Amino acid sequence: MSSADVGRFTVADPALFAAYHAAVHERTVALVEELDDTAYARVVDDRWDPPVTVAVRLVSVLDDAVKHLGQAEYVRGLVERRR
Repeated sequence: MSSADVGRFTVADPALFAAYHAAVHERTVALVEELDDTAYARVVDDRWDPPVTVAVRLVSVLDDAVKHLGQAEYVRGLVERRR
């Protein structure tokens, strides 16, 4: 997306956005709770050396989410300091 595209993004209905977040969180928790040791060890991408397992992929996704959270917190801090 371009900077202009990002600048046009708005959340018209914050309650809808919050409900979406809650639904995604609920589904994610349900999926993770179904995993056992065998599932965590399953290879999901053998193009890497070593091959990527479910466990490694989950850590990668969590790491990415934490990075984005940090970016959002940084932007929020910039906005709050302008006030």
